[in-house]
Amino acid sequence: MSDFEQVRPTPFSCPACGGRMVFDPASQRLKCPYCGALKPFQAERETPNEYDIRFAPPLEDQAWDDQTRVARCESCKAEFVLTGETVLKTCPYCGSAAMAEEQSGPGIAPENLIPFQLTRKQAQEKFGQWLKGHIFVSRAVKKEAVRDSIAGVYQPRWTYVDDAESKYMGRTGRHYDLKIPYTVTDRDGKERTETRTEQGTRWETVSGQINERLENVMTEGSDRIPGELFDAVQPYHMSRLTRYVPEYIAGFACEKPNVDVQENWKKAQGIVDRRMAALAEREILALADEAQVQSVQTSHYDVRYKLTLLPIYLCTFMYRKKPRHVLINGQTGRVSGYAPISPLRVGAAVLIVLLLLGGLVWRFLATGGSEYMFNDLGGRLRMLL
Repeated sequence: MSDFEQVRPTPFSCPACGGRMVFDPASQRLKCPYCGALKPFQAERETPNEYDIRFAPPLEDQAWDDQTRVARCESCKAEFVLTGETVLKTCPYCGSAAMAEEQSGPGIAPENLIPFQLTRKQAQEKFGQWLKGHIFVSRAVKKEAVRDSIAGVYQPRWTYVDDAESKYMGRTGRHYDLKIPYTVTDRDGKERTETRTEQGTRWETVSGQINERLENVMTEGSDRIPGELFDAVQPYHMSRLTRYVPEYIAGFACEKPNVDVQENWKKAQGIVDRRMAALAEREILALADEAQVQSVQTSHYDVRYKLTLLPIYLCTFMYRKKPRHVLINGQTGRVSGYAPISPLRVGAAVLIVLLLLGGLVWRFLATGGSEYMFNDLGGRLRMLL
């Protein structure tokens, strides 16, 4: 990988040539970038550990293992967890080369992750296709974006398990046919009464209780990437979650969590509350034709958490002296990001449209009417075809 270099012999050294091996998304093994040798490793699939939210430690209290270190960007202050044998040359977020080793620990250890499925080359192809689809982006920006490297970064996400209990009140609505009389006058001026059928609704108050165990309620572990930008490259196939082992991050960086797990549980509660309200509405609707949820009071029991890592490829380029980001889902290849619009290209497109419309109007006036214009235009098209 271009962003990383070997600094000392490690357990990830290639048995054939001694080079530093990295995780290869294509084979899901360790691969030597120098001689191409592959080395399998144990991939755990057992259930990950989950921890009681009441006793969650501060972010700095735990370490991943003895092979991890923290690199800090002196420019944008982003922090990344690296395996002990790697160095991050440039910051994936701002492109700065001012990277320094941080003395603080890597924080709470991850329990599981989704491994990278796309190779860096495949991610570059996805990014190139995305750029081609934005015709109003200037050529200079496209060249700069393509020139800059794409970095593979694991994004931290807090995932929660919650035994939720909700008590709700609402109303059920049952439809019935309502006959409404009305008067009509015939052609002879005589009046008569007729009826029309309209739908009426009878409402009744209901209440109930729902108990649901919600798993993988996910919130961000970092505020570095805007939530709407990350949401745009989802979903991830969570069925592919596997236990964390250090081989998966060899050759990649992991952003260090900077959002407290207990603080973020408040946001997760909002997600749980909305899901429980939807379940309450569904339960009420099962009893009638319409449902109205008036109140839902949710209690949370046995809340547990774990740290999950999700793979993204991140392309950062400068536009008007500010870093702009494009994200590529490292599992599915879905792309999202900032596409700066070129006013010159938009203006040129508007001018072309106006010229075409002006030409059609001139042709209309020159031929004396739409019928002749379109007949003449159809004849010219047939000649061309």
